[in-house]
Order: sequence, then C-alpha cells, then structure tokens
Amino acid sequence: MKKMKRIFALLIAMVMVLGMSTSVFAAGEGTITIKPPTGVDSSATNSYKIYKVFDADGNGNSISYKVKSTKSGVPDVKAIYDADTSLTWDPTTVDHFILDAAGNVHYGTETTDSDGKVIITDSTATELPEAAIAAITAYVTEADLLTTVTSTGTENAVAEGVENGYYFITTSTGTVVTIDSTNPNATVEDKNTVPSVDKKITGATSIDEDGKKALAQVGTTVSYSAEITIGKGAKGYIFHDTMENGLTYNNDAAVTGVTSGATTYTVGKSGTDTFTITFSDDYINTLEVGSKLTVTYSATVNNDAITVDPLNNTAYLNYGDTNSNNKTPESEADVYEAKITVTKKDGENAPLANAGFVIKNASGKYYKLTKTTTGEGANAVTTSAVTWVDTEADATEYKSDSNGAVNSFTGLANGTYTLVEKTVPSGYNRAADITFTISENDYTPANLEQTATAINKKGSELPSTGGIGTTIFYAIGAVLVIGAGTVLVTRRRMNAQ
Repeated sequence: MKKMKRIFALLIAMVMVLGMSTSVFAAGEGTITIKPPTGVDSSATNSYKIYKVFDADGNGNSISYKVKSTKSGVPDVKAIYDADTSLTWDPTTVDHFILDAAGNVHYGTETTDSDGKVIITDSTATELPEAAIAAITAYVTEADLLTTVTSTGTENAVAEGVENGYYFITTSTGTVVTIDSTNPNATVEDKNTVPSVDKKITGATSIDEDGKKALAQVGTTVSYSAEITIGKGAKGYIFHDTMENGLTYNNDAAVTGVTSGATTYTVGKSGTDTFTITFSDDYINTLEVGSKLTVTYSATVNNDAITVDPLNNTAYLNYGDTNSNNKTPESEADVYEAKITVTKKDGENAPLANAGFVIKNASGKYYKLTKTTTGEGANAVTTSAVTWVDTEADATEYKSDSNGAVNSFTGLANGTYTLVEKTVPSGYNRAADITFTISENDYTPANLEQTATAINKKGSELPSTGGIGTTIFYAIGAVLVIGAGTVLVTRRRMNAQ
C-alpha cells in the first residue's frame, strides 16, 4: 500500500511538472537566431534590430496573432498601393493584413457574402511582397524595438528571452529585411548577399593568365579593371583602391558604360585610399542581383627597384550601413620588374675597376634611366623612367668600382637584352657581349634578378710583321761605328811611328 502511495505521489508530481512546463511554454519565451550572409568578411560586425510587430499565442505547433496593446490597426498595404500609381488595389485579390472581429490578425484576401459577412482567405505565400514589407516598415516605430544583436564574421547573432510574436528584423548589411514568428524559437538567415570585387591587370608588357601579376618596365602605364558583382539588398557601396608609392595613379577611374554624377557614382578620396568610388543607392537598386559593374583605371610605374618584392594594388568594397564595417575581401594585383646585375673581374678572377657597361634591347636601342625629383626635404619625391635611345653615347653607362661591382640595370620588362662593354680599362682587352633573356609570366628570383660576370684579360705585345724591322739596322750601325773607330785608332798609331 505504501508503494502504491509513493507511485501515485510520483505521478502527481510528474503531472504538476508537465503542467508547469506547459504554462511556461504558453507564456511563449523563445529565441531568435540570425545567420549572417554567406561570404561575409571575418572581421565584419553586423547589427540586427528586432522589432515586434504583433503579439502572439503559440503552443509550438500553431500560433495566433494579436495587435499589440500599444498599437491600433494593422499595417496598411492599401496605403502603399494608393501611393504607387502602377499598382491597383483590390482587397479580394491582393494579400494584405486583416483584423477579424475576434481581434486576430490575418494575412490574405477578404470578400463579403450576401449577408454582408466578411470572409477571410488566408494567404498561402511563404514570403511577403514588397508592398507588405513597406507597410510593416511604416507601421513599426522605435517604440517597437525589442533589442539589437550583433554578429562578428560568420558567428550567429542570438536574441534570447523573446516572447512569442511576429517580428521584423532589419540589418546593417543591406536593405533586405526578415520577418518571422517565434513559436517558441526562430532561426532566420540574413537574406542580403555579399557583393564581390575581382581586380585584374588588363594592360602591361606581360600579364599572367588570371591578371593578378604583370611585368612592366618602369615609366610605362599599367591598366586595371575591377569587377563588382551586385548582391541582394545592395546599399552603401563604396569602392576603395590603394596603390603603393611606386605606382602613380593617372586620375582616370571610370565605370564602364555609366556616366558619372550624383545619381550614379562619384569619384573621390578617403584616408589612405588612392581613390574611392561612391555609388548611389538609387542607381545600385536598379541593377539585377548578380549583374556586374566594371571599374577601369590606370597607373604609371615610377619605382625602378621593385623586382621580386612587387608593387601591390588592392581593392575592396564597403557595403551596408555607413556606420558598419562590412567589406568584401581585398582583391590584389601585383606589378613586377626585372634587373640585370654585372660583376667585373680580370683574367685572374680579381675585381677590376673602371670598366663601363651599357645594355641594348632586341631592337638595337640602348637603355637610358632617368630619375626626376620633385619637392624638397621630406616632401621630395623621386620618380624613375626607362627609355630606349638610338646611340651608345646617349645610353646610361655604369662603371665598375674597386670591388668590381657595377650598378644594376633596373626597371626592365620581359625581353632579350645584350650587355656591351663601352669603356675598357687600360691594358685590358674588351669583354665579350653577354645576352640575357627575361621570360614573361615568370616571377621567380632567378628570372627577375639575373646576374653575370664580365671578364677582361690583360693585353700582350703583338709580334712585328711586314719586314725585318729596325733592330738589324741598329746592330749593323753599331758594328760599323766600332769598326770605324778601330781603323781610326790603328792609322794614328802607324802615323806616329
């Protein structure tokens, strides 16, 4: 009997627990979990504002909606139709929010039967059209703001302790909003999509297949294009481009096929950016999701000492609210140059000074490097340019020092070059020409930083040719002089006797 009482008491306790659980559940506290858009930058912080549109009663399976005590009426879809002359309002065919006689909120159409009774047909749509969203946007106020939650990178944003209800969620990533119910929990996705930027080099002496690397001669122009892919809910697009100091921007940024102006885009500068392009939201919103904008621009290469450490040019796009830090991953394109370095030695492998060299290209033109400095002191800026001249006399000549080192011929693009010794040290023979080939699409140190040793051998006295020379005449002359002297002495002795 005691055991039966214990079992009975346990059953009662279980019923009481279940009753408590049901009542708590009926009170309707749950969570809203928001998933950030795919492809969001890992450092981006996105804010989500959650507004309560309607109260609700739910049991985990079904839910009914009520107008909040602080509100009167429901979102007015008719007003949105009335404001847009392209839309025709008809409550019997256009889905809209309806308040029935029992105070329940519906979304659907309404007709009147012969007795004047309103018949409501709930909509089967899974997503609200723009007109309904616009009506909700006008309906809610900051007084309806429940909370603001944030996410960093791909981490979810979670609002806890949320009562059952119908909620309107805005996001800093774009204009697309989310509307959902908690019954008791809801998991929603940020339906804005992240735009993208793909930057490429389109004009240079040599460009690799994907346009991310190029070889360029110092002083020449490198052309770029950056392709922006439009995302869903696009707003707040600002294109940023940053060039290293070895590149001089030519102030020619433009969007292909689009006339610049306040209604489309404006070119400016911000912070450390070389330039920015700010797009009008009204213009961006006319573009289809997935369509592309192409930004074109160019720069002049002004640094002749970059070789395997290239000049970087990066681009990215800000998007979303102006106070957000949403940005696309950076897209980078690199510009390389090549150089030729010579060491001068004699026939015994010892350093040899005062040998002068020039180089010429495959067209027989000679290398000339010009450096120009503008400004003074800390503001001084030196730029370089390589040109090719017709004569050796006008070429840039570099001479070897006491260690046999010769200044490098820098700022070169791909091609075939010949090293020519212009000034030969006294007492030495001229060194043989040396040919170098800098290959395109090869960005390895072995290709970009080529070296060679030029050898000068000492000259030797050449043999006499073309006759017997003068030595024999000197010898005969000497013999004759000695003989004449001997005869003269002998005669004097004879005369004396």
